[in-house]
Order: sequence, then C-alpha cells, then structure tokens
Amino acid sequence: MIEMDDAIRIVLENTQIIDKTRVGLDDVLGRVLSEDVHSDIDMPPFDKALMDGYALQGADIASASQNTPVILDVIEEIPAGTVPQKRVERGQASQIMTGAPMPDGADTVIMVEDTLPHTDTQKVQVLDTTETGRNIARLGEDVRVNQVVLQANTVIRPLEVGILAAVGHIHVEVYRQPVVGIVATGSEVVEPHNKPKPGQIRNSNGYSMMAQVLRSGAQAHYLGIVEDDIQALIQTIGEGLETCDIVALSGGVSAGEYDLVQDGMRDLGVEVLFDRIRMKPGKPLTFGVKGARQVFGLPGNPVSSVVGLELLMRPAIRKMQCMTDLHLPIVRTVLSADFRQTPGRKQFVPAHSIQDKNGTWESTWVGHHGSADLFSMARANSLFVVNAEDAHVPAGTELDLILLNSW
Repeated sequence: MIEMDDAIRIVLENTQIIDKTRVGLDDVLGRVLSEDVHSDIDMPPFDKALMDGYALQGADIASASQNTPVILDVIEEIPAGTVPQKRVERGQASQIMTGAPMPDGADTVIMVEDTLPHTDTQKVQVLDTTETGRNIARLGEDVRVNQVVLQANTVIRPLEVGILAAVGHIHVEVYRQPVVGIVATGSEVVEPHNKPKPGQIRNSNGYSMMAQVLRSGAQAHYLGIVEDDIQALIQTIGEGLETCDIVALSGGVSAGEYDLVQDGMRDLGVEVLFDRIRMKPGKPLTFGVKGARQVFGLPGNPVSSVVGLELLMRPAIRKMQCMTDLHLPIVRTVLSADFRQTPGRKQFVPAHSIQDKNGTWESTWVGHHGSADLFSMARANSLFVVNAEDAHVPAGTELDLILLNSW
C-alpha cells in the first residue's frame, strides 16, 4: 500500500493538459479560458448618467436649497440609447435618464428626487446642491480598449459570461472538458429500472459517479455494466481508452477471483502505477495510464467509490483543464464527540459539519454501517481526517476537514 499523499502526487504527475477548443457564449459556463480576453472598446464607451435626473453645470446649483431653489431652463430630454443634440450652458439643464450619454457642457447630474417641477414645464426647480462631477460614469473608467479583462486559466462563472458579452467575445478559446467513461462491473449489478432479484443490486455507483464527474467539470460518458468476464471487460475498457480521456470503473479491483479490472488494464497495455492506498474507505483503488489516457479502478462499495473519486480523480479532471483549485477546500474543525477506529490507515470520515458565527467548524460523524452504506453518506457535507495511528480521538480534538462543496 502507498500513502494517500503519494497517490495524489502520482495521479497529478501523470495528468497532462488537455487540448483546446472554441465555444460560444451559450456553452462557456464552467469552462476554463486558454487565452487572454481583451476589450474591443472603452467601458463605458462615453460619459454617462448614473441616475435619472438633470444634467447641468455644477456651478449653477452651488446655492440651491429647500428654501431657495435654483430654477433652470430645461432644453432637452435625453433617454438612454439616444445622442444629446444640445450643449448645456449656464442656467440650463437637460433631463437625462440612467445610462444616457452626457451632453456637452454639463459636468454634473442631479437626481430627480432633488428637484421639483416648475409651473413652466420648460423649467425645473433644483432643491439641493450636488457636488460638481457627481453621478457620472466617465468614459473608460472601468476598462480601456485593448485592456485584458479576463486572463487565461480563468474559470468562467456567470459574471465572466457577462464580461465576454460586454466586450464582444461571442466565441472564446477554452480547454476542452475531459470525457470520462463510466463503467460499473459485476455480474450482480443491474440497471436502476430493474427490481433486483436475489443476489443482485442496482447500479447506484455508475450514476453517482457520473454526477460527481459532471460536478468536477468534465463530461460523463456512460459505458454500461460489465459482467465478471475478462473479455467483456477488456472490450469495454478498450472502447473507453479510444473515446475517453479517463476511464473510471466501479468494482472488480480487490483481490478476489472475480476482481478482473487490473488484468484487463494490463492486457490493454495500461501501466498500473498503484493498486492499494493506505486509506479508509477505499483501500483497493487502482490507477494506471496509457499515454495521456488514465484509468481509475474505484472500489465497488459506494462510500469508498465516492471518496476515492473526490480525492483522486477530481484533481486530475481539473488539472487537465489548467484549473488552479484542484482539491476540495480544507479547513480546521473540532470534533463534537469521541471517535474510535482500528489504527493502520488514514481515515476520511463522512461528517455533518457546521460553522458558527465566529467561523469555527464543528463536525459530527454521520455514522454508517460500513463503506456500503450510501444512505448515511448522503447526510454528510464533509470528511474529517483521522491519522492512521490514532485509535481514539476525543471530543474537542482539532482535525483537518475536507469540505464537499462540489456537491
């Protein structure tokens, strides 16, 4: 067995950056830019009003108050999307809407709330002073033409989609999302629409793995269930190696007579780099490579499969796309109750954790009936980490906590 830190290092050392592609704005969310994005215009592209009100010269309203309003001639109305036609001189104002271009001569916008209509509809009463230059967004104050607005390796969130649209980049170059082929193994496994017969179980792993893969930022390609037959397994893994960047198998990686995944991998020329990790859950976890392709043989028990994918395969998926946040966040937590284990392997314990108003995390073991108990895992939002040599961890002990925020 190898240590968990070594397993992660081996996986990442054998993860290559994926190729690039171009996508449109409707398909860019969650992708990673492979090039810098420059603005093609100044933003704002003109001096514009930040409020509905009146554009005027600040010197005209320096003495305005509720008791002695300043009366100005209204020479024009400027809705957003139009171009001012008149210059504002002393004693004049143009009615202006939010986002509309400022007229020549005006240096200030007074909010409509600080004015009153005049009996003469071509005039306005200003009831309050506003500092000269206020309520205006200046040309280029946000972004200048040719300025880099998004750097390569940025993960695109909804806000970045808006920035791309604002600077006219309707197609951008990104790293291609890896394709992960999902295989469930075992003659006892049936698809979820079938009611299991005696000795059978439904394929929960395959579908939870696909969901985890999607949350990690990759595309999932379901390759089906393979019975305990070496030739069928070789055929399916081979298909996955031809069409996918990663092949992820569930089950068949232990040391039993029907655990055939490693034999199938080796027959296909996959170099197996490790096959057991000193961790709990998930000791029988296999990783191998064939060129740039990767194969993960995850344990068949659901909790082991979930944990192994999050801690080992998720970082590989994200590194392929040049993401920087490869690993799930780790914070410090305090145990709410005693925890005991059989020493020997580092344990990643499913927990429900809460953070108080002071930022302190407290974790409670969700309790389960072993690594086959998927239902208890569903109550967890984190994993607290217990060292291999610790048989008893008292309540109040501070430990590392892995936040499962990708769920």
